[in-house]
Amino acid sequence: MLVESLRLLNFKKFKDQAFEFNPDVNIFVGDNNAGKSTVLEALEIVLNFQYRGRPFNNEFSPDLFNSDAVAAFLASSKTPEDLPVLVIEAYMKNVPDYRGANNSLLKDAMGVQVKASFDPDFLGAYQDYLATGAPITSIPVEFYKVEWMDFAWNVIKPMTKKFRALYIDPARIHPTFGKNQYISNVLNTALKKDEAYRLSLNYRETLQSFNDTEEVKEVNRELDIDNRITDKKLTIAANTMPAGALQNGLQLEVETVPFHMIGKGEQSKVQIKLALHNKSKDIDLVMMEEPENHLSHVELSRLVKDIEDQRDEKQLFITTHSSYVLNKLSIDKICLLHDSYKRLNLLDKEVVKMLKRLPGYDTLRVALSKKVVLVEGPSDELVIKKIYKDNKGRLPEQDGIDIIVVRGVGFKTFIEIGKEIGTAINVLRDNDGDYLNNVVEAQKEYAAHPNVKLISSADNNDFSLEPAMISANATSEKELMAFAKIVLSAKTYNLLAKEPTFDDKRTFIVEWFKSKDGDGKGKRKVDSAIRLFDTTERFKYPDFLCEVLSFD
Repeated sequence: MLVESLRLLNFKKFKDQAFEFNPDVNIFVGDNNAGKSTVLEALEIVLNFQYRGRPFNNEFSPDLFNSDAVAAFLASSKTPEDLPVLVIEAYMKNVPDYRGANNSLLKDAMGVQVKASFDPDFLGAYQDYLATGAPITSIPVEFYKVEWMDFAWNVIKPMTKKFRALYIDPARIHPTFGKNQYISNVLNTALKKDEAYRLSLNYRETLQSFNDTEEVKEVNRELDIDNRITDKKLTIAANTMPAGALQNGLQLEVETVPFHMIGKGEQSKVQIKLALHNKSKDIDLVMMEEPENHLSHVELSRLVKDIEDQRDEKQLFITTHSSYVLNKLSIDKICLLHDSYKRLNLLDKEVVKMLKRLPGYDTLRVALSKKVVLVEGPSDELVIKKIYKDNKGRLPEQDGIDIIVVRGVGFKTFIEIGKEIGTAINVLRDNDGDYLNNVVEAQKEYAAHPNVKLISSADNNDFSLEPAMISANATSEKELMAFAKIVLSAKTYNLLAKEPTFDDKRTFIVEWFKSKDGDGKGKRKVDSAIRLFDTTERFKYPDFLCEVLSFD
């Protein structure tokens, strides 16, 4: 079974939204409150009829309705016809028993639906309530019915449904609270029905044998021996027949340490791995919330490898804030929740392959930002931030502009990601002494993508940012020396001052900033950029940097 798409009507922040999915891995990314967890919650509801681990019909509340739908109802005459309907639909593949037109699109398809709507059996009761004139400030869910049906109009029962879906949310399991429910979910997922019955029977028989021990019999012989409490025989015994007895009596242990006493990172890792290992028993898909929580980079890398190995071609839905998780599981599996919903399934395959090998690059920043400036090094970043701060009185990130230092993987990787998403990307490039070949030719490659701009000095003498900054501040020897006073150390400034002519001074400072592999001058650039960022002295900058910081 595969979930091809999901449709939400009046569910939380989504009034009417459809989500198309990948058949293998779906990685939901987005800003906080973008709706990542909401999509996973909707999947949990429609596939397992559970909301945050509890039966959905018990958790159904007015808070689940879209705010616009609530506002429209409250502004209406509040008749039964005005009551909004909440619908969650999963359109599926390879479940022919679920084929029919019982869906909001009225199309012949395979799938399941959860629908919350006004129950006509309550028509008289609702009309009587309205007649009382009592204020209504939310959706009166007391008059609703909640149905879980397939597209063939059949009611779905948990024990007979045609698929098995596992939801993993480490944050949901408090070290003590919820432990029994978690163990119950694990057991239900891992065991077939007859295996679960046998385990429960064995556990009950074990408890019964406890009742038959000599120690328990000795306690009972002395218990209420004079019949002061009751004139009948009073004894104590292990409770062998309660609902959930098995879950109540079991606990997880790691190295003989009770689960609730181990660290949060280990708890998270154990929960995810245990659930994943158990999923090999007929699980069709896995839903997972932010596996990176509480894990070090090394532990996260091990966990992601385990997720890759254990997924076993099952469909995976996962939310994350980690670029490492994103890159390693495959960045072309992004399901981006931003202003709209977008998949990156058409991303360049070479970019995908490279990032799977080198996953440590913060590609998620490009995916989540609306405005990005790509620069070649940290010195460029500091200079750009300084210019913006001097002009605006604040840093660019405060205005939603993310400056990203691109190293190792090159501009193309980040551009390809932003190009597919539509992120506005301004690229500050060095012309390396050949503006036409190194910049103009490269600009042609992105001519069809107006959201991508490659920006550089058109003067070949300004081969990188530092000589361009020097040119902007060297209209006279006095101006050059004032700028040099800001960016150079005292020792280097004194060497500069010894140069006899203005041209010699310009040549000295430009050559000083030139760096080749292994000469250590990259650190010089950063040191100078830090001095520039910290200074209160005024300086000038080349015009093309204005374009770098300008977004239409």
